[in-house]
Amino acid sequence: MIPIPQATAAGVLVANLPGANAQSVAEYVLFALLALSRRFRAIDGDLRAHGWAAGRAHADSAQEIAGRTIGIVGPGAVGRAIRDLATAFGLRVLASGRQSVPLGFEPRPLAALLAESDFVVLCCPLTDATRNLIGAAELARMQPHAVLINVARGAVVDEAALVAALRTGKISGAALDVFATQPLPPDHALFGLPNVLLTPHLAGITEASMRRMGLGAVAEVVRVLAGEAPRHLVNPDALPRFRARFAPA
Repeated sequence: MIPIPQATAAGVLVANLPGANAQSVAEYVLFALLALSRRFRAIDGDLRAHGWAAGRAHADSAQEIAGRTIGIVGPGAVGRAIRDLATAFGLRVLASGRQSVPLGFEPRPLAALLAESDFVVLCCPLTDATRNLIGAAELARMQPHAVLINVARGAVVDEAALVAALRTGKISGAALDVFATQPLPPDHALFGLPNVLLTPHLAGITEASMRRMGLGAVAEVVRVLAGEAPRHLVNPDALPRFRARFAPA
């Protein structure tokens, strides 16, 4: 959201707080895959609209998650937090990343991860290399019972290809917290799909994560006021111009 080159040219320091919301995002991912596996939307909707028996009937096709495989695309701070929770639930954890995969994951190329995973979780940054990373060809590699969970950025997925895959049963379902256009337009095709869990870009937002982000931001400001560089400085090239701006007269 911040134009880094322009900030650097103006001598404005930009810092971030990596990992501050990793636990919140990881818990969202487990919530989403449990909701999809246990058919929460269908059960809740039919119980409310059609009664006890209609809701209960969906339990026959509900799935347990223990012993199944989760594939994480982007094993950074969020991916590692997901791994820890997934392991506690008895899931096998694969990972694919542009750099070396950390310990605790079974490394896989993306194509193999898509083919082996029951749950595919996207938590990679949006870059030129990851834009439309998941398109029709990648979705076709996934198993028909598999689900896709996107907590990265909407543009990592070709949304038209995803809608087609969900409509035709090439994959079983999806949980999407991010979208190519935000807010998601009310007439978007995703709203018409019963096998999709949609949330408004809130996976990383909880009371605890907002407190960590607020305290982290204050700590970085205090560091700058004390004449230090922020601990998580994104644009170190801005430091000379920043210091020149605030040098004693």
